[in-house]
Amino acid sequence: MFVIESWPDPVLADAPRVRASSRPEILVDIARTDLDMVVWTRKVPNDWQQRLQVHQLPAEDLFLDGTLNDILSQLKVSAIRERYPAFMIEDVEQTAALAAAFAVSDRMVLRLTSEQQPEQQCGKAKLRAFCCYGAGQLYWKSGTFNGYDPTNSLAPFDLAFVPSWSGNRVRVSCDASPQAVYLALSVL
Repeated sequence: MFVIESWPDPVLADAPRVRASSRPEILVDIARTDLDMVVWTRKVPNDWQQRLQVHQLPAEDLFLDGTLNDILSQLKVSAIRERYPAFMIEDVEQTAALAAAFAVSDRMVLRLTSEQQPEQQCGKAKLRAFCCYGAGQLYWKSGTFNGYDPTNSLAPFDLAFVPSWSGNRVRVSCDASPQAVYLALSVL
């Protein structure tokens, strides 16, 4: 398995420790307490991007709060299914179930948005998950080095998981884009 790791030198910079791979086995690393973020740079079907380009994405946010079963039930409502491509709803459902299993909790807050989001802090979440569907960009500050705050970005459809023990070391942001929907999921 090919893995990319970011292990900042604490003398040079205060930055999150990140591990990324295109292989699903990377998800096991979510349990590692020495990591601040795990990124699955998954390969998705080519038609996902094409289907998003022809689908009119909603301008208004979708905000769901409840247990995993509550959220999965709400995502099955036809009014929601009409707003988003079917593959996207299915992927959000699977991501929510995966995050709940890793966090060992079924209580969560889910948001789908195309609006610009400021840096998201951890709060009470046991695990946070992020994804960009479409032609947008999620990014995080990768520390401070000589007064400069470099950022790194995730490719569309990458899944980023930020466990609670990372505290506020990882703050994920996104730019507003009418061609993208961002998933921000917090498992409480």
